[in-house]
Amino acid sequence: MALYPTTTRYAEPFDQLFDTFFGNAGRAANGNTLMRAPETDVVETEREIRVITEMPGLKRENIDIDIENNVLTIRGEKREQRTEGEQGRWHLAERRYGTFTRSFVLPRDVDADNIQAAFQDGVLTVSVPKSEKARRRRIEIGGEAGQQQLGTDSGTEQNTEQTQG
Repeated sequence: MALYPTTTRYAEPFDQLFDTFFGNAGRAANGNTLMRAPETDVVETEREIRVITEMPGLKRENIDIDIENNVLTIRGEKREQRTEGEQGRWHLAERRYGTFTRSFVLPRDVDADNIQAAFQDGVLTVSVPKSEKARRRRIEIGGEAGQQQLGTDSGTEQNTEQTQG
């Protein structure tokens, strides 16, 4: 069993081509490896929008969530866990450390004052409730045959159009 991944001679040219085009894409300006943006699911229900993000290895205090102009932004930092002068010879170091930012444009009619977040077992769940205006509701059909009744949002005004037959 090898301690490092093996490649075939056929894969090497592709690896070199990838490195040519994207060689520094995984590095910050200071040379540190960037953390890849975490995988996220966005689920909409009748009452809320849930943003569920996998963040294994992160600590709650290294996660920041904010909303501005209906853009929900999640930032995080995964710090390297090696200690200075740690003994041993490294054969492979693939884990990524560093910072990431994910932003999501939310619909206009959300209740930003009541957003809640929970972090458990490396999964962040942000619950964004919809405002009453944005919630789906059933519209009753009224009126008699030959008439069409239209109501405004407040339900206080009605227009009735007579159909000429």
